[in-house]
Formats: sequence, C-alpha cells, structure tokens
Amino acid sequence: MAVNNVVHVNECGLPLNAVDWLMKHHQSKLQERSQMIQDLHLVAGSLVVDAGCGPGLWTPLLAQAIGAEGKMLGIDISAEALVTAQRRSSNTWYRQNVQYKQAVLEQLPLECGSADLIFSANVSQYLPEPAETFAAMGPYLKSGGRLVIKDIDFGTMCFHTIDSMLQARVFQARERWEAERADNGYAYEDSWVGSKLSEYLRAAGYRDVEEKAYRIVRHYPLPENFRFYLRGIAEWFVCEGAPYLSPDDVTAWLQCFSDDPGNMLERENFVYEETEFVVSGVWDVVQPRFFADMHVDIEHIEPLSMVSK
Repeated sequence: MAVNNVVHVNECGLPLNAVDWLMKHHQSKLQERSQMIQDLHLVAGSLVVDAGCGPGLWTPLLAQAIGAEGKMLGIDISAEALVTAQRRSSNTWYRQNVQYKQAVLEQLPLECGSADLIFSANVSQYLPEPAETFAAMGPYLKSGGRLVIKDIDFGTMCFHTIDSMLQARVFQARERWEAERADNGYAYEDSWVGSKLSEYLRAAGYRDVEEKAYRIVRHYPLPENFRFYLRGIAEWFVCEGAPYLSPDDVTAWLQCFSDDPGNMLERENFVYEETEFVVSGVWDVVQPRFFADMHVDIEHIEPLSMVSK
C-alpha cells in the first residue's frame, strides 16, 4: 500500500497494512481477486504498473494475465514491502519481467505516456484527495490506457449472526471517527471509499468509467486465513479508543470474535458478506484535464526512465 506512514499501526497495535496481515487477507480472497484480474481482459505483452503494490501479492495474477512478453513495474512507498515483493518474485517464471521501485503515486518512475494500464488495489482509502492523485497518474498512461482502482467499502459489510443494532452502532461510530481522525493526528482513512471511486475517476478526467462489484460471502466453517482477516477487522473497528462507542459495546463486539467456544465465528449459521469494487477509466490525452483546477503543470513533472536499479 502506498501511504505516507510506511506501516500504519493503530493504538491497539494492529498492523492493518503490515505485510503478514496483507498476505493472509489476500489469500482469504484469492478466488475473488483472481476473477477481478481475469475480468480486466489484459492484453498479452502489456506494460502494467502496480501502484501501491505492497509485498507483491497481485504480481502473480497480473503476470499471468499479460504473459511472458509483458512487463510490470511495482511501486510502493514502503521499502520493507518492496523487499518482500522482490523476494516473492525471485524464483518465479516472471522474475525478469517485473521491477520494484520506491515511489509515490503522483510521481511514478517511468516515462509519461508509456503504461498500458495502471492498477491500484486497496490504496485509495488512504488518499485524502483521490481525484487529484488519480489525475496525476493519468499522464503516465498511453492515450487510451486505463487506470483501474480496486478498493473496499465497509458500508456493504454484514455479519448476519451478530446483533444488527450492535453492528450498526459499531459501524456508525467508526465511520464518524474516520471523518475526523486526520484532525487528531492520525493518517487519513476512508474505508467506505469503494462506492465513491467512479465519481473520483470522472472528476479526475477519465472517460468510459466502468464499475464492477464483487460480492464476497463466507459461511461456517471458515478457513483459517479468513478467520484471521475477520478478527483483524473486528479489532480495527474499535481501535484508537473508539471515541464514539460505549465501553459496553466495545466489549460486546470483541466477544463476538473471541476464542471463547460460543463466539460468532464458531456458530454453524454464521454468514459474512461484503462487496469490493473495481472501477476503471480511460485516459485520453486530448481531453481537458482535471489539472487545471489543481494548479499542477504536467510539463514540470520530470519523467523518469524505467531502468533497473
């Protein structure tokens, strides 16, 4: 994930974008994520940028889609994540086709007009001004190239076996806290961003914006990776002091995911669902750009060639 703080750890010590959590989260949704990449219908031999690649979890899926003639550039702000990504790719068939570089989303280390597709997963939730960032990425695309953004939207999340009123209070409290947490010294975060992505891409100047929703449903018994994912998310909902939630609600919520025999994850009627969004837009150089409102001069963004470090 390309975010300003390299590894965000909340007040409870839960590393929601640390490498181990990311890897288990990815494995828990591998079936749906594989389908997301298949649905992009990438052209063999394409140059693809994985913007905010983290530990390179999407690299095998993207590499398979573009084939042995394709090229991939993974960028992230986290040196730790990039080392992990490089290590994961070292003994693969596509190791000569992928490079990893440290960079921010607004200044990609490749020449403008060179990428066929820029892919970015679970990064937009950390962007204070998503439309501005998406607009800054556009010039790196070929005319007619695509920006593809994938992200979560916890407004779609539902635990069918947890008291609906408790669930609503927990979600509403977190959403309210996220709206102001940046004013209290925390990094910006919007975990309800998924359903807003189409609007952001249009505001950034992309055309032919398309949205696809992927419903993720799990029943009892849960795979261990998905259990790990849900427990991490449950803790995250009430981290940082949960200022808009009562102590009783915090306790009741965490008990639903505890190791006690009666926890919700162990119930035979347990059902969980959420929806993730994949939104794409086409970059057309001849169209007026969002940059006019950003006061950004594209000509002064120095292009960097795609060479090995």
